[in-house]
Amino acid sequence: MEVQPPTANIIDVDAASFEQVVLQGSQSKTIVVDFWAPWCGPCKTLTPILEEVVTQLGANAVLAKVNVDENQELATALRVQSIPAVKIVKDGQLVDEFTGAMPREQVEQMLRKHVPDAPATEAEEAVDLTDTARQRIETGDHLGAEELYAQALQEDAENGAALLGLARLRLLQEADEEEVRDLVGRIEEGTSEWEQGKALLTHLEFRQLCHEAGGRQACTQRLLAQPDDSEARYLLGCCAAVEGDYPSALKEWFTIIEKDRNFRDGAAKDAMVSVFHLLGRQHPAVDDYPQRLYRTLY
Repeated sequence: MEVQPPTANIIDVDAASFEQVVLQGSQSKTIVVDFWAPWCGPCKTLTPILEEVVTQLGANAVLAKVNVDENQELATALRVQSIPAVKIVKDGQLVDEFTGAMPREQVEQMLRKHVPDAPATEAEEAVDLTDTARQRIETGDHLGAEELYAQALQEDAENGAALLGLARLRLLQEADEEEVRDLVGRIEEGTSEWEQGKALLTHLEFRQLCHEAGGRQACTQRLLAQPDDSEARYLLGCCAAVEGDYPSALKEWFTIIEKDRNFRDGAAKDAMVSVFHLLGRQHPAVDDYPQRLYRTLY
């Protein structure tokens, strides 16, 4: 009887079905071959991981499970010397392999690179949500950004990027200081988002200073009247940062440093560094300011 090609992601394979399922099947799909045995402890650890990962990779990936006790000649022909042994086959050719149990993250990383059209992972989808939300903040769509952050946090209440983004949004919306601190406080300590969260808390000080100075317009008018007033320029930078206008904030603070590096005991420098941490060195607004700041100070 002719062996039917696999219709699901997971299928038991023997010597009789190997050629059609694996060799022929790999012409259109990525076949992950798992050589295992009932008595093999590491196999009991690895096989469920393989089943879960391959299922998540979608219809273009198939897990072919080979019981070596029942298919010793096949295992020998394919040079399986120890188990668990995993071989990845595409277009009839062995493209990758490993032996022994591996953590799920490593298994997924290895298999996913051989299935480029696989559906996005939950982590990738979460990144997409937070990236899109950040873009909406930059375009002024605060409501849309808030909805996306809420969706990301509903799926993962500890999503650091979403907590940070929502805290930044709340700061722009002039929300209560405790709400911003609460969001930052929920970020896992030691992560990159945690470092950014600490920098974001500095912006609470900027907000207070801006408020006490009468807002951005008042600071602008004061600076226009007295162009050499570094205090007015510093406060204007604080107001710009609170509004998310980081290019203007960095410009104002750097102008101060060029004239007086010791202004407010280095407050302008510290303000710039807080923005570097918050946005990351690759952000367009940061540009080459880190290098320029270093050259100016040192």
